[in-house]
Order: sequence, then structure tokens, then C-alpha cells
Amino acid sequence: MFRTLLIATAVALLGAGVAHANTSLVEVDAPGAAGAMQLERLGLDVVHIGADAVDVQLHSAHDERRLRASGYGSRLLIADMDGRNRRAREAEERREALGRYSGLPTGRVSYRTLDEINAELFKLAAWHPRRVKLFRLPHRSLLGKSIWGVEISHDVRDDAGKPVFLNTGVHHAREWPTAEFVLEFAWEALRLDARDQQITKLLERGKLIAVPVVNPDGYDISRSLIQEQKRKNCRVNAGEIPSEAECTDPANFSFGVDPNRNYGAFWGGPGSSADRSASNHRGEAPWSEPEIRNMRALSAANQVTVAINNHTPDERLLRAPSSSNEPIPADVVVYDALAQLLGADLDFPAGPWTEIYYEASGTAEQTAYYGAGTLAFTPELTPGFDGAERFHPPYQYVVDQYLGTDFYAGSSIRAAYLTAFEAAVDPARHSVIEGKAPRRTRLTISKRFTLDTSAVDGSGPVTSFPHQLRTSMTVPRSGRFTWHVNPSVRPSQYASAHLDESWTIACGWRTRPLEVTVRRGETAYVDLRRCRR
Repeated sequence: MFRTLLIATAVALLGAGVAHANTSLVEVDAPGAAGAMQLERLGLDVVHIGADAVDVQLHSAHDERRLRASGYGSRLLIADMDGRNRRAREAEERREALGRYSGLPTGRVSYRTLDEINAELFKLAAWHPRRVKLFRLPHRSLLGKSIWGVEISHDVRDDAGKPVFLNTGVHHAREWPTAEFVLEFAWEALRLDARDQQITKLLERGKLIAVPVVNPDGYDISRSLIQEQKRKNCRVNAGEIPSEAECTDPANFSFGVDPNRNYGAFWGGPGSSADRSASNHRGEAPWSEPEIRNMRALSAANQVTVAINNHTPDERLLRAPSSSNEPIPADVVVYDALAQLLGADLDFPAGPWTEIYYEASGTAEQTAYYGAGTLAFTPELTPGFDGAERFHPPYQYVVDQYLGTDFYAGSSIRAAYLTAFEAAVDPARHSVIEGKAPRRTRLTISKRFTLDTSAVDGSGPVTSFPHQLRTSMTVPRSGRFTWHVNPSVRPSQYASAHLDESWTIACGWRTRPLEVTVRRGETAYVDLRRCRR
């Protein structure tokens, strides 16, 4: 007989048909990834997937009814997660007030607020103007917030054709450690530059782009403890701009779009939902959310050779394919080799979502890889000792995970970032275009093509949509340039093969553009000395 054990107060609330005063955590007897996907289709908030059971957060009496209707047995793990987490925050604030320090580059002992994160980005740019360029992404969030990031490199304002390592945090609002990791690594890169040989060489050869908070509305609401377990963005009704009051209304808690299901490639496939209350709701269309249109614009304007999209909390390192309707990647050998190196840094299992996690469509990895050939990864980090505070555990776990110490001895996200940055600057893992052109000439490289969604929910139409990559560089005074780019041949969405595409290089309106075909690990040579500005 199936069993559902819920605390007495929850049962009383269920009978009364009113919302929970808190969030509870239950273990559900659902079989692994298949069970998790079934519970997600019911609109439940799956937070951990085991071989024989999954953990689910219950946020309302409505969630409890859905769980009971599923027929799966369950056991209560934690009656009041929010109260438990608040006590952890209070302890961290006391440590901060006492002037305590951690081993992190900044010595932090507590999670930053959104305002603190943005203030630090401004501070980095003000303190290091030759090495840091602050930027604001083109689209404001649904609630009108600016999304900020920084570029970090030697002579950062020169368009020198360097390869880019992109490091992003907080696609999902409650995954607070991801912002901490991204920001701490930015601080450390700058503080160790000229003192640490590895970091100095990386900033000379490549560029780090850091966006600590992709989803600022959700993060602000979660970090402010208004709705601590919020996962998605603030979309309440498709196509409508919500007010803050609408977004924070407890009645709308389950609504919103999952930013990591809103990317264009394979949008609408397995592991995403059309139900706006589902935790993996994909939105009304590919790129419907401004937060993800920002990621599209950022990646299109930079030669991102390696990308890390940080998440919590399941202790694994993920790469494409993330859904069962994808092929084996055309670059599977080089792609998986890097995945295994990153997995070793983290001491986590590493591989495709579909093999070591569960299915998801419309993810960052899919668009990055099939759109540009970027080697893109998701590390799932810091679950906490007993899993109770899975998404943002006590801050000491953040310290341990960053450094690879104590609880996370041998599992360092800092080490993984360094490995990823090394891979980003390694020409064997991307492509290079070398040549000659009039000095100080502005060169532009571009591609136009289409990406496809999934057959929506397995039977709907596949939609093709235009996609463009366009980046620029300035030829050095020597008249010789070396441009690190992604391969022009792009992975197919349908077969383990590459599409025979070329880059278009333009160098002045009076000069015919040049078509260049270059594969991963190759160098192409071009002569643009006849270019007219």
C-alpha cells in the first residue's frame, strides 16, 4: 500500500484548502529520473533525484494534493525548510558582525544580496580599469532590473581577438552559491594576476566574462527571503509584464518561466513543460524571457569557446546532450575529455545529462554547443551535509566547495574554473584565423544560420528561427593578427556530424567579404592587406 506521511499541520492546511505557511521537504518513492519527470509533469518541485526515490519540496496545499494524487508513497524529511534556512542566515550574519573571515578570496562569511553583488562589479571596474570592463546586458529583467557583468583580461578594452571563458550564475533564483562562486573567481583572478603564473598567463591569452546573476528578479526575491524557494523568473502570465506585487503574491508562487528551459535550440522537448506552474516551465516561445535573450546576445557577440553555467545541488558535471532527441555530439571526443577533467576537479560523475541526471530541453548547453560549437557545461554543486539546505546551504559549504576543503576536500570549483579557462585558451579546442591586414583596421566575423526547436512535446511542430554570431577585433599596429574563434563548421542537431559552414570576414565597406572555413583545432591563414577602411 502506498503511504503518504505529512505533518499534522500540513494535513490541517490541506483540509482547509489554504496555502502553506512554510515549505516542507518530502522523499517520494518515485523511480529515479523517470519518476522525477513524471512528478515534474504534475507541477511538483523536484529538488533531488536518487536511484529509487526523489526529494520534492511542497509549497502549498495544492502541491500536497498533487502528490497524493500521484499514487507515490512519501516520507516527511523536514517540516519547515524556510525556518531552518533562516536560522543559518542569522548565524552567518552574526559571524559577519563579529568581523570573522573565511578562506575565500574576499573572506566572505555570508551570502551577498543582489545590491552587494552589483556594487562589487562596479568596484572591480573602478579599481582595475585596464583589466576590467563593466557592461550592462541589453534587456532589463521583467521587473526592470539591469543585469550586469564584467570582462576581465589584460588590456581589456583592446579588441585583441582573444578566446572567451564565460562563467554565469543564478539561472535559478534559489541557487545562491552560484553567484558567490562566479564573483569570488573574478576577485581572485585580479588579485593573483602578476603573482600567480597560471592566472597571469590566462588573462594574457584569454578573456573571462562573468555574469553572477542571470535572473535578478528571482534572486532578489529569494535572497530577501520574500519567497526563499523561488526557482523561476517573475513571469506570471505569458506575454504580460508583471508587477512586483504580482510576482511576490503567494498565490503566484508556482508561476514563472524556468530560464534554463527557455533557450532556443531544442526548446519544447523532453524535460520541459507548457504548464506555467511546473518547475520546468519553458515559457511561451524560445527566447521569450528577457533574461535569456541577454544570454543569447552576450554569446552572439563573443567568441565563447568554453562556458560554465553554474547550478546547485546534485553533485555532478553535465554536458550535452541534455535530451533524448539529440544526437551524440559531433565533437564528443574532445567534449567529453574536457567534461572528465572538470569532473575530476570536482570529484563528481561527469557526462551527458541523459546518462547521469535526467532530461531537459531548451538548456544553455544546447544553444551554446549547437549554435557556436562552444564546449558548455553545468556543474551541480553544494548540496549541504544532509541535503536539507540543498540550494543554498550554510555558507561554510560555499567556502569548502570553492576551495576544495573540509566537507568538500578534493572537490574544488575553483580548480574546475581554472581547468575550463585553460581549455578556453587552448587552440586545440577551438579554431584560429591568422593573417595580415592594414594596422588598426576593424575586422568583423559573422555567421547567419537557423537553429531548430524540438518537435514540441514530441508531436508538435519543429520551428526554425534565425540565429547570428557577430564579433569584431582591431588589427594590431604590426599589421598581423591572430584571432581565436569557434569552428565555422557547426554541430548538426540531427546527426553526429558537422555542417559545412564558413565564417564571413569583413574589413571595410569597400572590400568584398572573405569566406573562411576552419575546423576545431585548425588554423586558417588569410590575406586582407587590400582591405579598404
